[in-house]
Amino acid sequence: MRKLIAILIAGAVLALSGAGTASAQGAASATATAPMLSAMRSWSSPTSTRVVFDFNTIVNPVAPDSGITRHLVLMIPGEQLTLGSGVPRILGVHDGTVDSIEVDWPVEGTRINLHMSAETKFHVFPLVANEAKPFRFVVDVARPGGQVAEEKRIEKIAVAKKSDRIRIVAVDAGHGGEDTGARGPRGVLEKRVTLAVAKATVDELNRIPGVRGVLIREGDYFIPLHERFRKAEKMKADVFVSIHANSSKRRGRGSGSEVYFLSLRGASSQSDADLADLENAADLVGGVPPQTENDLVSILYDVKRSSALQQSQLLADNLLDRLVASHERLESRGVKQAGFAVLKSVEFPSALVETAFINNPAEAKLLANPEVQKKMGYQIAMGVKSYFEKAGITLGGSASGAVTPAN
Repeated sequence: MRKLIAILIAGAVLALSGAGTASAQGAASATATAPMLSAMRSWSSPTSTRVVFDFNTIVNPVAPDSGITRHLVLMIPGEQLTLGSGVPRILGVHDGTVDSIEVDWPVEGTRINLHMSAETKFHVFPLVANEAKPFRFVVDVARPGGQVAEEKRIEKIAVAKKSDRIRIVAVDAGHGGEDTGARGPRGVLEKRVTLAVAKATVDELNRIPGVRGVLIREGDYFIPLHERFRKAEKMKADVFVSIHANSSKRRGRGSGSEVYFLSLRGASSQSDADLADLENAADLVGGVPPQTENDLVSILYDVKRSSALQQSQLLADNLLDRLVASHERLESRGVKQAGFAVLKSVEFPSALVETAFINNPAEAKLLANPEVQKKMGYQIAMGVKSYFEKAGITLGGSASGAVTPAN
């Protein structure tokens, strides 16, 4: 509880300091804002359910920051919150982890009740408002047995790799869940485009004899950046490809496709560094604290990383060559380097594909087109195949088919 209160106080201080030169009158006006629950939503993953509450101002719920329960109460004392347009008093989730969420108003304030399907672990934390998001409270609820089932699924993939003599390609659909990524016209969201292209890529990879494609994110849910490549490490992946869509709002006007591999000595340009910072900020959107890194690595680790980077460049070259051939209206922006957190494994070559600019109306239309998504998936898969050939990596076994999905 003390930790939760400390975070809340820090968030309030940060929010107030961000006002900068705001007048005392303006600050008083902000303080007087009538509290409102402006949105309430949930995201289900194989291992947990995330429930997010948006507020139009800072609120201070009384609740434990973690524990085990079947019924969690967030009490907001003295505050009679109103519900925003379209926000239900009762939200049914019914995903096997959370049954429902209910808002009521006892005389002492506002109470938000979370009813779980069974007694399970939970974690509660606030997220400070930023340019894209309002002040939020997040509740992560563990799916009973979900983590064990996911670990068994990944272990099964690693075992099958050895017994079937196949190459594993981990395909990471960027963003997901609360982290929508970049937005395009007419409601085109990066997280949806990346998942569609990733699924198409895996479908095509599984048609290549001796190759098995595996999705890191199989649905619309959030995964921290470091967990993405660690999943790939645990399944003994041979290649890791992260799929994204660029945004002209991030970098001025833009068009075309580009592929990145990891840089340890700075980005190819300032704009590439800015893009990496924005993609790496996905963890902040999802409420993951910054990861600390140990710079005192062994000589063996350095040798592995150097080899992985050389192979990553070859992978990136082949991916871009095939991707820009997939559509005559997508120009090549080249292969570049930047410090993307999701590419930081030394266990396999990895690359991040920026398929096209989602804020460019013409390219957003392409990205939202299922046929173009499938074509991109095919070309990315062919780029991986070309990489294996040029790297001298043999492909044995037979066509692998789909990997068993997560429960």
